[in-house]
Amino acid sequence: MKKTILYLAGMCLIFACTSDTKNTENVDHTQETTSTAKTQPEKLFDVPWAAVLDSTSQKISMQQTVGVNDEDLNLANVTESLNRKYPEITITEPTQKGDTVFIKIKDASYLTQGSGSMGAEIYMAECTYSFTQIPGVTFVNFDFATGDHASPGTFKRSDFEFKK
Repeated sequence: MKKTILYLAGMCLIFACTSDTKNTENVDHTQETTSTAKTQPEKLFDVPWAAVLDSTSQKISMQQTVGVNDEDLNLANVTESLNRKYPEITITEPTQKGDTVFIKIKDASYLTQGSGSMGAEIYMAECTYSFTQIPGVTFVNFDFATGDHASPGTFKRSDFEFKK
């Protein structure tokens, strides 16, 4: 018994000594800037907002993506991030007039027929939340052919409050 305890203690010590350490010697500080003005927004690596399914309760909620800065948001960036996440549904011709973003989806067959009602609602919620994260935008107008699972129109965030 004593040997087992000593063995376990030794193993813990070995694992503790070999844990990950951060190498701070080779940090490159050349990309740090003192200027606060940006010439171009950063490319978005994910959509600004995403629908998240709770695997236990099977309920959907909207969650803001960590690391997305409002100053990096514009029509092109948000459109590109959504088109990358949903290659079956391509947003074209995004424009902004006042507080409304107008988007067209020329081929909406996957959205309206292939993704189911919940899939269509999730897509439209992610679009609406993501575009309305752009400063000054409150509404998103979707222009596409009506189908079984989705209809075009103008939406705001509160139109997609999922039941809790």
